[in-house]
Amino acid sequence: MTITLNIQNKQLFDRIMWLLSRFKNDGLEIITDIQKNISPPTEPKNRFSEFAGIWKDRDITQEFIRKQAWK
Repeated sequence: MTITLNIQNKQLFDRIMWLLSRFKNDGLEIITDIQKNISPPTEPKNRFSEFAGIWKDRDITQEFIRKQAWK
């Protein structure tokens, strides 16, 4: 039996290969054909920086947020 996967995302490819490699001792044969046109993975966005300045020009303190959280 054969399964063919076309994975464009390098990070996903690496994860799938890691998972499949765990079954090599059970008789799984992995044949890879990595094409040269696969672009390297892009750096993940720093999602934390998207929140920069959300409290700008607002009279909100850490103490206020803590009090609201415990209600």
